Amino acid sequence: MLLGIPGDNTYSNYQEANRVFWRGTVLPLATRIGAALTHWLAPAFGDGIRLVVDTDNVPALAKDRAALWEQVSKAGFLTVNEKREAIGFSPVEGGDRFG
Repeated sequence: MLLGIPGDNTYSNYQEANRVFWRGTVLPLATRIGAALTHWLAPAFGDGIRLVVDTDNVPALAKDRAALWEQVSKAGFLTVNEKREAIGFSPVEGGDRFG
């Protein structure tokens, strides 16, 4: 479908195929490359270096990100810091309250 072969190529199918391609192929490969580069660069830059994929900047995954934001924002049983951790942000001062 992503190669443009004629057939059942609706916009919805293309979006899903693109998302699956990113999740099943691109991200695992990029994660492995990042881990290898991290291992290679660590002696020169220290053990604190880490190369990771920023999935927030992948347009194909925007729908997944929006769904996660909606789920987390509606979870009244989580504290502010738990919500921040779920979406990949660091905790804030006074964030151990519900809301």
